[in-house]
Amino acid sequence: MAPTPEQSVIIVGAGPTGLALACELAAAGVSCTVLERRTAPSAQSRAMALYSRTMEVLDLRGHADVLTAVGRPVGRMRPARGASIDFTGIDSRFPALYVVPQSRTEEALQQRAVDLGVIVQRGAEVFGLEQDATGVRLNVRTESGEWEETADYVVGCDGAHSVVRELSGIAFRGHTYDIAPILADVRLESPPQDGVTILGEGGAMMVSVPFGDGYWRIAVGHRDHPWTRDEVTVEELSERLTEVLGFDPKPYDARWLARFKIHQRLADQYRTGRVLLAGDAAHLHSPLGGQGLNLGIQDAVNLGWKLAATLQGWAPAGLLDTYQAERRPQAQKILKATDHATRMATHRSPVVSGLRRVVLSGLLGRRRINRFAGEAISGLRAGYAGRGRPAALGGSGLRPGQRVPDLAVERTEGAPVRLYELMRDGRFLLLDLAGDRVASEVCEGWGSRVCPVRVAGPVPRLDGLGVVLVRPDGYAAWVDGSSPQGREERVRQALHRWCGTEGPTPHRDTAPAAGATAPARAGRKEQSEEAADSEPARADRT
Repeated sequence: MAPTPEQSVIIVGAGPTGLALACELAAAGVSCTVLERRTAPSAQSRAMALYSRTMEVLDLRGHADVLTAVGRPVGRMRPARGASIDFTGIDSRFPALYVVPQSRTEEALQQRAVDLGVIVQRGAEVFGLEQDATGVRLNVRTESGEWEETADYVVGCDGAHSVVRELSGIAFRGHTYDIAPILADVRLESPPQDGVTILGEGGAMMVSVPFGDGYWRIAVGHRDHPWTRDEVTVEELSERLTEVLGFDPKPYDARWLARFKIHQRLADQYRTGRVLLAGDAAHLHSPLGGQGLNLGIQDAVNLGWKLAATLQGWAPAGLLDTYQAERRPQAQKILKATDHATRMATHRSPVVSGLRRVVLSGLLGRRRINRFAGEAISGLRAGYAGRGRPAALGGSGLRPGQRVPDLAVERTEGAPVRLYELMRDGRFLLLDLAGDRVASEVCEGWGSRVCPVRVAGPVPRLDGLGVVLVRPDGYAAWVDGSSPQGREERVRQALHRWCGTEGPTPHRDTAPAAGATAPARAGRKEQSEEAADSEPARADRT
């Protein structure tokens, strides 16, 4: 092992998870390289559903606008006949499910990563991995030859068949369903109701999503039609759709037809030493609901700032371990929910199917429950356990670990601004709501790690609070009540718990300048603008 690794972080896999992580690290000033086995971009749209919370965490770094420009907002999801979930009333700037082909998501994230100086190496296959207390060594091969890469940390974002996970010896436990759906991007002469539709009848299930350009993403399967290597035809697709819908929607002009297996698996751990996992490398589940891509991007945003803090030397003890502690339970919840939904949707009993329709229609017909369901599916209600005890909260319902909404903030100095616009640089944000400036003055001791904002006047939904410390991923780290007594010490303790030791911010400035190329060495290609057209790597297909 080389005593000094050449890079801070090597990310294996240039899908949405890997590219989002690269953006997070590079924006924080951490040098990183992305290695991708595939050499050319996929023409398949693959994953295509971005939920509200995913759009919000992308908005934290300014990525969301380009995706809303190319995506199509869908306001409703039909989880059963006669039942629908309305997203348009949920508490977010992004009150919809956004249909964005995965290729466009990757294009936007990769361009941002390259602009920040990330090296994206295509056609590079990892075939060996060793680590010790000083770093990680990877064996890499391309058509030009083989070489070694060294880094402080390696993150496997290389999908369902993750080489990083396998070489690290991390178990990936779970099962494969006895159903092999057909996946298609087609036109339909008689399409279902406009919107995202999920139906299950008599052992069959179907998911349909409109692209908005006349094409539909269709996933359809039946328990009586197991896995086969036979080529999918439009005629077979038509038969399967008829089984679920009760009529033939007459698919035609298919631009993609495939058959795939559904897996339900979870890595035993997300970290072993200096090797970490994210995205499909860490978790796989039924695509019902399209949560896979969203889980992966949110893994990346959770991990990025913690890994940067560790590398830059200011992370408080145990911070990097909270990545697994926070993200793995989220994956467990999604796996449990999608497993239950898949089994219910493909249950053969007509009694079960009928009961499911009646129950869902009755529940979702209630406005409050409908909104709760929309926020839950969109990820807005997901949260983490706080580090340390929450303070007295006054009249606010905000708790440590909860998502902080993108509120409008009126500052004592400067124009009013959206909260998420203040977080573009990936720092902690301290909202000083008390008016005595004690909190903002204290946080100056932590230098560039914390951005203090003195708030003028009350902020809706933060009433009764004197201070809110917001994590770089948009969740509340710590909140304090309105009592001024002892506030200075409470703020100091919270900053120490989350932002490390008071004093000048340690910084290892190893990030290359924007547009930099990889150092020339045998068997390694230099980064070029052609990387913007390179291959996504993701096993998730809906």
